[in-house]
Amino acid sequence: MISISICRTGTISILLLTLFPAIALAEQDEAYGIVTNVVDGDTFDVTIEKTGAKVAYSVERIRLADVDSPEIESERGPAAKDFAFAVLMNKRVYLDIDDLSANGRDSYGRLICVAYLTGFYGQPLAAPNFNRLLVDSGHARLENFTNNEFDPQDWRSGPGQALQAEVEPLQSLGQELQKNLTEDLLPRLQESARKELDRAAKEGWDWLKGQIGV
Repeated sequence: MISISICRTGTISILLLTLFPAIALAEQDEAYGIVTNVVDGDTFDVTIEKTGAKVAYSVERIRLADVDSPEIESERGPAAKDFAFAVLMNKRVYLDIDDLSANGRDSYGRLICVAYLTGFYGQPLAAPNFNRLLVDSGHARLENFTNNEFDPQDWRSGPGQALQAEVEPLQSLGQELQKNLTEDLLPRLQESARKELDRAAKEGWDWLKGQIGV
């Protein structure tokens, strides 16, 4: 549903109450913090900013779920660490911590997580998560460990399959958005413009028509 309000100053507010109902996001911000040390491609330390029920320390060691990066002593280990360092070091990451493991941890006491990168506005990016990014970059292989809550099929498919899986729901969402715009938002803007309440409403109507090809 889309609701709007148009004031006499020409400001148009658009509130998207339920814009993308088809996207069921994981618990991306169960905890978050700044990466302050990179051990290797799939292991790093996070200084916690937002804690959660499974977080016990101010600095937690994170082990990425369902991926396996080369050990640092191996030939490809330094390159995997360099990649993780370049992407993560001193950056905020959002953590979805495993619910099936004891306190979300492996036998070494590390939190088992899917890690999400931070967007321009400080929000967690739904895709690609860093686990998938590490695999797609060639610095880790996919390992679907069944003793955690995560299913890599939710965020990783073979070449081409992932793209297809993502494009189809986006197309559906685009059609729904266009329907909402044409049946709700645009008629209201058009009515306001026709009554010449203010010039901004008319400009908003013309701009939106051009954007969606109406």
